[in-house]
This record gives sequence, structure tokens and C-alpha cells, in this order.
Amino acid sequence: MNPFTFAILTDTHIRAPGGDQSSPYPVNARANARAQYAVEVIRAEERAFTVHLGDVVHPLPHMAAYADAAVEAHRILAPLAPNLHLVPGNHDVGDKPHDASPAGPVNETTRTTYRDAFGRDHWLVEHDGVAFVAMNSSLVNTGTHAEAVQRGWLERELVARRDQRVFLFSHYPPFIASAEEAEHYDNFAEPGRSWLLDLAADAGVEAIFSGHVHHFFFNRYRGVKLYCLPATSFTRQDYAEMFSAPPAPEFGRDDRGKLAVSFVDVSDDGHRLRVVGTGGNEWNGEDVADLPDAQSGRSTLIPHLRHDWATPRVLPYNGPMEEFSRKEARNDYPLLRLLQLGISTVRVPARDLLNPIQAARLDDWISLRGQLVVFSTASPTSDLIQAVVAREHAIVAWEIVTRDLDDVPGFTAVDGMTRWLGKVATSADNVDRRGAFAHSVTSGFLARQIDRAVACATSNALHGVVLQLGCDDDLAALDHCADCALGEGLDLVVNVRLSHDDPSQGNFDVQRIADRINTCQKWADGSEHFHLQLDTFEDVDRGYGPRFGLVDRLGNPRFAWERRRGSPLAGLDHAADHRALSPVRVAAPSGH
Repeated sequence: MNPFTFAILTDTHIRAPGGDQSSPYPVNARANARAQYAVEVIRAEERAFTVHLGDVVHPLPHMAAYADAAVEAHRILAPLAPNLHLVPGNHDVGDKPHDASPAGPVNETTRTTYRDAFGRDHWLVEHDGVAFVAMNSSLVNTGTHAEAVQRGWLERELVARRDQRVFLFSHYPPFIASAEEAEHYDNFAEPGRSWLLDLAADAGVEAIFSGHVHHFFFNRYRGVKLYCLPATSFTRQDYAEMFSAPPAPEFGRDDRGKLAVSFVDVSDDGHRLRVVGTGGNEWNGEDVADLPDAQSGRSTLIPHLRHDWATPRVLPYNGPMEEFSRKEARNDYPLLRLLQLGISTVRVPARDLLNPIQAARLDDWISLRGQLVVFSTASPTSDLIQAVVAREHAIVAWEIVTRDLDDVPGFTAVDGMTRWLGKVATSADNVDRRGAFAHSVTSGFLARQIDRAVACATSNALHGVVLQLGCDDDLAALDHCADCALGEGLDLVVNVRLSHDDPSQGNFDVQRIADRINTCQKWADGSEHFHLQLDTFEDVDRGYGPRFGLVDRLGNPRFAWERRRGSPLAGLDHAADHRALSPVRVAAPSGH
């Protein structure tokens, strides 16, 4: 097959011209212009076709404004025609059956209204031998004749295409945190959930794409990848509870950094999802602005993933969506931002692989061709060695962090794995006693310790040394350190710290941080034996050593990343090898 791309947008929530009475939220008045901007972003890229995952309009089928909103939707989406395919959402065709749904359920009247306005509510199209299948997810578990007809059709079509690549589109996601989660407003209830997931897995469906939640989530089920994609219109404010930060405007409903469209690149050896942020921009009749976060190249940075990215948070029961039940949601924006920024490798504690929740998220990351640097501070147990070796194909290095260079933990069981020597550095290593004392613990050798570090790594048959570079340290010492390490055939790993040595002081100078990252990347550019760790990925805005990272506590990019000429686009890549990456440049946002 010839590689091709298709585009996805979802949850445009287009309203009737001049406004209507379908929403009390101010941001909804921006939906139409934001949808137009999203259309222009999609139109600017070559693609075979476009899929809209539903909630095309905001008024519900029983409302008088529905017909006018549908006409306006056709006008706004017209530049994507004729290769535009629509999937019905609950606003378009009615809610799934649920006792506490805030709107009316799907029925034959609403299905007729939808079909008259937008066409088929389930369909199959093919492109270059690949099948694309869409369903009316509101029908699942209704027990109606229409559900039985759709169910029989899906079973026949998917089973018949077991030897063909298939992508499935559903407005509702089957689940958002776990295949075993309880039913709530944003997933399939049983038995429909298990039916669909097992049907997709048995038929070899490559991926299921959904919308509805207005946030990004990534999951897997028996080899099927499940992507829940961001909206173009607004964010659901109930999910603002996922973040350890004050909410975005309108109590979390206008989190512009999360609004996006998506592109899927399909090739013989896999697919790649690229989520392209639209920033809540509204079309003004001119060409769309450049989107640096969508056009970033590959990054050689290895960020410290200090914050938890795996554990779901239980959201409060609070209507209108969840007045009588709790639901769990995991903040998947760290994963999305890593891939958008072109980052392929993260640094995590090795013991994360012994925690079922953390290990599952790391395996999700590996399924997206992500890689790991794992670290530990003691001799590994047999179960830890087993967990690491099981993922050896995705392990860039095992970093051995030691306090005593005369007693480096033995790693004979993993002799075939790259191992770097790190160092526990504390306040006691500070030879300058003139200043105020502050308790501190950091990771990596100091530049003045390089000779001993190299000797220790060499005598223990290790493959590299980890040097730390404080946020105020001069880069001049790195050349000597590089000569020492490379001269002995070792890797030099530079841990670029963004925190001050004084843990009571914050580092929130975005321009200075951007310059630091770019300078270090430039210094390390061009050698496979230099590795840059970046501490930290997500902002630390409380506790010790507060500092900005690459993303803020809402999970939005702190910097714009600019593509170097010739570097590939970033994305969720299931084909490309992420090694030998090209650095990109980070830029502080204007106004800082």
C-alpha cells in the first residue's frame, strides 16, 4: 500500500447562527469559529479523507435550533467535503441508555432526525485496502431492533475482515481508565462494552478512535489501541479535577491548551497519531497561524518523569454528568505531551516496573515505541531484574545511583544491558562552607568528580557516567568531562537540573530555562555518546526546589518547540525507530 493520512476532528458543538438557548456557558459561543479554525488546520494538510467523531452540533435533536445548527455545520465543514465522514454523537442522535443522563435517549425519531440532517448513522468505507468502520454508539445496550441490526452488521463486517486492517470509530469510548470500570456517563455499560471490545480484539481491529469526553486518553485492550481524542470547542470541566492545579477559565471548561484536531498516518508497518493543538483559536478568514507544538521534531532529551502519570483519580460525584456515581480518570496528558514534543525516552525509577499500575502505563508507553532509562539506588532484587529484562528491548540504560564508589551494586545478571554510573550528591558534597547551609539531595556526579567517576565506571565494567549540571553551573567544564569519559569509551550523561541548589528558591524564568535547554542540546548535538537528561518534565510548583518544567500542572506545554529543518514530525508512532533523534529548539511563549 501507499502511505496515506486521514484527519479526525470531534465535538465541534456547532450552534445555530446568532446563538441559541442550548448552552449557558460563555465559551460555547466560540464553538463555531473554533470549528472553522480547526477545519482550516485540517485543510492545510494533505489527507485522504476526514472523520468527524460526533457531537457535530450542540442542540439536541428535539430542540428547535437543531435544524439551523445542522445547516450551519454543513457550511462550516464544507471545505472538508466530499471526503468527510460523520459519526453520530449523543448531541446529534440522543444519549445512550442511562438512568441519570442529562438529555433524552436515542430513539427512532432522533435517528430519523439525524439521518435527515447528516446521513447514515453507521457505515464502512475502504481506502487502499484498509477498512474504516463507524458505529452509532448511542444504540449500544438499548435492546432495540436498531441495535440488533447494527450489532449483526458489525459482527459480519469485522469478522469478514480478519485478514484486513481495520480502524473503528465510536463517539463514546468503551472505557477511559480501565476495561473493568463501572458504568458512567462517559463509557459503554455492560454487556455492550465487553461485546464490542472482544469483537474488536478477535477481529484484529488495529485501533478504536472516540471522542465525547473532550480530553485525551490512551488505553489498550488485547492488542487493540484505544484513543479518546480532544475536542475543538471546549473542555469538559468535570475533568478539571484530574489536575493538581487551579482550573482553566470557566472552572475548567475553556482549557485552550487541550483543544486539538488529529491526523493518523497509515503505512505498511503501522499507524501514527499526531494530535495537533488548535489553542482555542478562532478563524478570522485568514490563513491559520503556525502551530509549533504540532510541528516539533524529535528530541534527544530524556526527562525525569517525577510526577505520577499512571494512577487514576476518583472524581467527585457531581451533576449533571455524575450526580449519583463516581468515576475514575487518569491524567494522560503527560503521555500525549511527551509524544507531541518528540520525546522518545523517559527516566523513571526501576521499581515502577514492580508496581502493577505504574508498570501498565510504562507498557503503554513502550507500545507507542517509547523507551526507558530506569534507575535504582541499591542492588536489584531478582524480581526487579526479571521485570527490567522482560522489557530489555525498550531499555536504553539502567542507571546505578550510588553513594559509595567503593561499593557499587553488582549487576552481573544484566551484563548485556547498557549500565550508567550515577551518584547520590548531598549537602555534604558542598566544599564551600561560607554560604548558608541547606539540606539537598541531587542526582549525578559533580564536574570536579569526573576523574573518579570514570575510573569507577571503568573498573566496574559500566558503560557511562552521569554528570549533573546545576541551573547556574557553567557549561565550560563539560568539555573536560566529555574528554575524560569518551577517552575511556564511556557515554557521558548530563543531568540538566532546572532547580536551584537552594531548595527554598524557585526557578520560573521561562526564557532562561529555554536558553539553557537549547544551549545544552547544541553542546551535545552530533554524538551518540552524549545523553541529556532534563530534570524536570512537569512543573514542580510546591514543596522543595520549585521550578518550571516542559509542561505545566494542567498538562499543557510550557514552551513552543520549533522544528529544525529536515526533522520529522512528532507523534504517536508505531513504526519509526526513535533512536538517533534530531534535537529541536524550545522557545519561551511571547509575553514572558
